[in-house]
Amino acid sequence: MRLVCPAAFKGTLSPLAAARLLMEPGDRLLPLSDGGDGFLECLHAGLGGDWMEAEAADPYGIERAVPWLLLRDGTACIESAKVIGLAGLGRLDPMAASSRGLGALIQKVLAAKPERLWIGLGGTATMDGGATWPDLKKLPPTMAFCDVTTDLADAARIFGPQKGASKADIPILTERLLGLCLPRGPRTGAAGGLGAKLLAHGASLVDGAEEMLQALGFDHALEGCDAVVTGEGRLDASTLEGKLPWRVALRAHVFGLPVLGRFGSYGPGWEAAAEAFDELAFGDPRHEDRAVPMI
Repeated sequence: MRLVCPAAFKGTLSPLAAARLLMEPGDRLLPLSDGGDGFLECLHAGLGGDWMEAEAADPYGIERAVPWLLLRDGTACIESAKVIGLAGLGRLDPMAASSRGLGALIQKVLAAKPERLWIGLGGTATMDGGATWPDLKKLPPTMAFCDVTTDLADAARIFGPQKGASKADIPILTERLLGLCLPRGPRTGAAGGLGAKLLAHGASLVDGAEEMLQALGFDHALEGCDAVVTGEGRLDASTLEGKLPWRVALRAHVFGLPVLGRFGSYGPGWEAAAEAFDELAFGDPRHEDRAVPMI
């Protein structure tokens, strides 16, 4: 029996949809998220809770209904990608995109007086460090699940291109972020600098993949399995920045289990990231017969 535990194939498949496509008869499914796309879906699948809804603006100011999750222990969960995510946008322009909608959603969720707050940071289209957020005043105990370890100063250089930034935009975006005088350090560059913004408000920036593995009982799910299948949309240098498939591979190897990495595509730096996996294949899970094995 294999444990099938992919993250989202960004813009294409949710973690649960990807798991269902990659599974074989007898496999065990555990869809996962490191704070990016699918964060709420995975928490709900593993922990239950009640779906809630609030109005919030997308990166270009268009208001629409956005889900959030209230767990049974009073923890409110928010997924940044549901508000200001890359998926579904007609254009990518980090010079103009705003994270104001996420700040406003947090403010609305706080009105429900949750015991604590979990915020998934990842998969966003913005690079503004929360400059346009409303005043959130005092947060309850808050964990920001970060999908990367990047420092604020490196956020635009590493993640700007996937958000639509040109080479000329990168130094401008970097200057903007550093001009906000936000804290620096590991994970402050998550979600276009929103890690730094939340840290400034007293939140804990945690390794999203590690926290998710613990919250959903990954080690317990490995019992009885002889292999692990994981992956996401792209394998590249950023995979080693703390992305979920890399964390899954490290953890599975502690238990002596081989890991098949399944990715939609690959980019610069993929060779180094590939060393974490015992087998590797690329292709859209919706067309499994066209998968291309690499190692």
